[in-house]
Amino acid sequence: MADLLRSGNTMLNIACSVCNNPIFRKKDGSTFCPTCNRKVLIVRNNSLQNNLIKANEIQNNKIQGLDSQNRYTEKFTLLQEVLIEKIELITQKLKNENQIHLIEKYTNILAKCFDILSSFTFQREKN
Repeated sequence: MADLLRSGNTMLNIACSVCNNPIFRKKDGSTFCPTCNRKVLIVRNNSLQNNLIKANEIQNNKIQGLDSQNRYTEKFTLLQEVLIEKIELITQKLKNENQIHLIEKYTNILAKCFDILSSFTFQREKN
């Protein structure tokens, strides 16, 4: 990794979803995992992240002091994080996929993940 840094690559604060080692960005802007020796696609969805942050702020303000609800909040936050990680993983697989049935399968899974995230966010904003 030191050699990568010396050669002008930038280590990002993002871990590879496969090996959990740091992702690097080349001078041309492409990202890769040096451990897995593969390109990495980084998906950023600011509106999704903003909705999740807003949902977390709302739920944290309304649930303070109640143990059972605090446990729910922790599980809710963990579920959000897991779903976002899975969305990134499936998006990476989808990028490299050529078989139509697998493309359809991945897009259906992505749609379900986004539906779950948006329904949680909607429920939290409603409360």
